[in-house]
Amino acid sequence: MDARGLSHKDMKNSLERRILIFSLLALTITIAANTGFNVESFRRSYRDGILQRAQTFATALKSKVEAVVLLGLPLDEIDGISERCQDIVKHDHEISYCLIEDPSGIILYHSQEYPQTTEVEYVGNLSPEVSILESKTMGKIYDHASHLYDYDDKVVGRVRIGFQDQILSQLVMNHLGSTILVLIAAFVAAFAMIVVFARYDLVLPIRRLCGMAEALAAGRFDTRAPQLNIRELDMLGNTMTGLAKSLQERDEELSRNYHELESTNLELKTSYEHLANISSELGRSREMYRSLLDDASDAILVCDEDDNVVIANKAAEVFFGLPKARMEKTNYFSFLESIKCHNLEEQFEKHQVAQPLKSTESNLRFWRSSDQSIILGKATNSVVVSKSNRLIQIVIRDATKEEEIRQNLERTATEMERLNQMKNSFLGLASHELKTPLTIIMGYVELLLTEREELFDEDTLELIRHISRAGDRLSEIVRDMVDVSLIDGHTVDLISQDVDVNILVQRAVDKAESFVRQREQTLKLELSSDLPLVRCDVDRIIQALGNVLGNAIKFTPDRGTIIIQTKLVHTPRKPEKFASGGIDGACNLSNGQVPYVEVAICDKGIGIAETEHDAIFDKFHEVGDVAEHSSGKVAFKSRGAGLGLSIVKGIVDLHGGAVWVESPGHDPDGMPGSTFYLLLPAIDPNA
Repeated sequence: MDARGLSHKDMKNSLERRILIFSLLALTITIAANTGFNVESFRRSYRDGILQRAQTFATALKSKVEAVVLLGLPLDEIDGISERCQDIVKHDHEISYCLIEDPSGIILYHSQEYPQTTEVEYVGNLSPEVSILESKTMGKIYDHASHLYDYDDKVVGRVRIGFQDQILSQLVMNHLGSTILVLIAAFVAAFAMIVVFARYDLVLPIRRLCGMAEALAAGRFDTRAPQLNIRELDMLGNTMTGLAKSLQERDEELSRNYHELESTNLELKTSYEHLANISSELGRSREMYRSLLDDASDAILVCDEDDNVVIANKAAEVFFGLPKARMEKTNYFSFLESIKCHNLEEQFEKHQVAQPLKSTESNLRFWRSSDQSIILGKATNSVVVSKSNRLIQIVIRDATKEEEIRQNLERTATEMERLNQMKNSFLGLASHELKTPLTIIMGYVELLLTEREELFDEDTLELIRHISRAGDRLSEIVRDMVDVSLIDGHTVDLISQDVDVNILVQRAVDKAESFVRQREQTLKLELSSDLPLVRCDVDRIIQALGNVLGNAIKFTPDRGTIIIQTKLVHTPRKPEKFASGGIDGACNLSNGQVPYVEVAICDKGIGIAETEHDAIFDKFHEVGDVAEHSSGKVAFKSRGAGLGLSIVKGIVDLHGGAVWVESPGHDPDGMPGSTFYLLLPAIDPNA
């Protein structure tokens, strides 16, 4: 026999032997496990059946004994109990004993054979009623106990019925014998089927496939696999047939690839020449990049991955006051030290954390020794190449002059703030210094007009009246200066009241009625009814309304028309002084719409230029040419101190409201007019 025949035989014997041994072990383990499980199941079910019968006997005996005990007869004086116990054992040969004991464990009645109390040892329990005992004479015992109760539900004894474990063992052995005979027959039949299956359905088909594999190894690619009955082996045969075809096609493909390899070599040569051209182009691009760097107006430094400066443009030489040779080939950290950079650590950290497609900005402040000056630059760090070849570009723009301008602006702002404080101090000081002598002058003038009037002629009295009117005018100016000082100092004390805005408008109109008649003007009131109340300082709101109405009278020509309107509007709420729901008395902000009362004072006067709509609320600001203003209190275009509207804005702001003006423009001839709006927060009745 040749080597191939020997290998087939060895394979056959080895595979068959392995299958048979594995099958034998599997069947043995399976049958053994199944037998053990069945025996244990049989043992438990039979044990539970005996226990169930013992419980039934115990329950019946218990009922009869308790019926006698409930009549008052003591447990130890009942007749016929031992005979009843013997009957139970006689009728059920699997029950070993039946006895009745008192609460202390003394046996009162029993069958002929029973375990003595002195020779019994407790082993465990299956349930509260079933105990496992060990007796010297009876062996292992399953004991079922039921308590006996008297008419007071007091335990007077126990009924105990038990059986021996050897009864179960004998029954199990009888059952095991018949089971083993059946399992041996099944084992022989199953093993015979496995032997037939292994030989004809596994070993022989595999042997045929091995012959095909040897043919393929010998180079016979036209070999085909035989038809097999097993689907998996048939699939393996078809796969091997496909492999044979693939190998044949692969051989043909190799011959074709040889010619393709020659053409590929030609293409590689062409690609190499193309790469050479690209390398040359990259060299030109680098030179162009260097040229752009040198022509750039900002200082530019380029560092490699070792943080060494490799490129510095001409602007960098001028900006740092150092030659290019001294900057290049120098570590960037050492370079920052050499120029005495003020924030050296921060600059180097920005350099280290630079990432592709991200730039970091910082201020570079250093000492330039060439002109002995401190220079400020705006540095931008960015990665200009990929991470594999990390180059960092630092672009520094000279911001020294910008910094000087910023510092000058800050000094100017500080000086302006100081001057504004001086102006406010002057207002407060001037108003208080004028108030005392003015009060004395007004007091004496009033005394002359009331108590000494008969001592003067009419011309002198008229002069004194002029002095009184001028004093009143000056007193109003002083009062306005005091109010402005209080508003600027946030020291205005407001007295809160809930009031109808229409009443406040009417009171302001009553105060200005004489001036309206003097100018022969028409004043119309268009007051909305059913307005909600507002919470405000009555005197201050009347003062604000009076100031706006006074301006309308002054800048409306004689016989002109002034209209005052009130209505309810809804806008987002602003903080107000008298609200109680927020911090420090300010109400909570809300995105919802809340009620406001709007007062609009519309005149048909000279109008206000759009550029001055905000400026008119500044202190000492006057509309139009000052030279054209009159000095009269309510004369047309008369000039005041320029504090009235500033006081109006301050009062309205304190109440959490808003004030603004709308006007087409300033035109003394066309009289476009102006409308002042005062917005005061209303008390929401639904809140």
